[in-house]
Amino acid sequence: MADFFHFVPGYKHYIYGAGLEPIFFLLLAFLLAFTAVRTYTRLGRTRGWGSGSLRGVHLHHLVPGIVATLASGTAIIAFRPGADAMLLLSACFGAGAALILDEFALVLHLEDVYWTEHGRRSIEATLMGFAFGVLCLLATAPIHSDPSRDAPHWVVGGLIAINTSFALIAFLKGKTRLGAFGIFIPGIAAIAALRLGKPTSLWAHRWYSESKLDRSKRRATLHQRRYGGLEHRLYDAIGGRPHLEGGGARIR
Repeated sequence: MADFFHFVPGYKHYIYGAGLEPIFFLLLAFLLAFTAVRTYTRLGRTRGWGSGSLRGVHLHHLVPGIVATLASGTAIIAFRPGADAMLLLSACFGAGAALILDEFALVLHLEDVYWTEHGRRSIEATLMGFAFGVLCLLATAPIHSDPSRDAPHWVVGGLIAINTSFALIAFLKGKTRLGAFGIFIPGIAAIAALRLGKPTSLWAHRWYSESKLDRSKRRATLHQRRYGGLEHRLYDAIGGRPHLEGGGARIR
């Protein structure tokens, strides 16, 4: 396997030497594909470029994304490719995943909501997908340790089980981002699990009394008032400000 980024400090030891180039190439292709497609769509909106179509049918870019991820994923599983082919297939998978997540809101709502308020969900999904990949890369990076000082396996297993339980509770409370990050970063999931859940979560509907549910709604309203604008400005800086009201054409 070629060492493509040997000039980057630490790459040879932490990425190349540890055999992590496939996931690195996946993340790199993911980032480049998302940057390219968002740049094109933002320029296209400004300059009035037409969208891609096939025989009069609007071709959303999640379609080639689905083809790329299915084809590359199947090839990896079926043929167990060599080192260089694995890098190419990993890059294809990452690029396809970026194209899909960039239109995550369309899949969620079954409407063309790319440039509406609902379209911001695509930016959120893309950021979460990229962050999850980075965390996977960091979690598998080689870290030297002294076996004589390592904690017993049953202690490590118990801590992982507890942390995973906290992450599951965080998901049930509607705190998906904190739950996902908490799987890799100890402590975050516990904080999310112990805090008040979102009023729309399964946890709130199943376990909260009327008074506690009202308190959860007030907390969610206050949080939205404080941080909603900042979150929207961040998403708009990445993906562009929505300019359409409601949904677009219904996907059938």
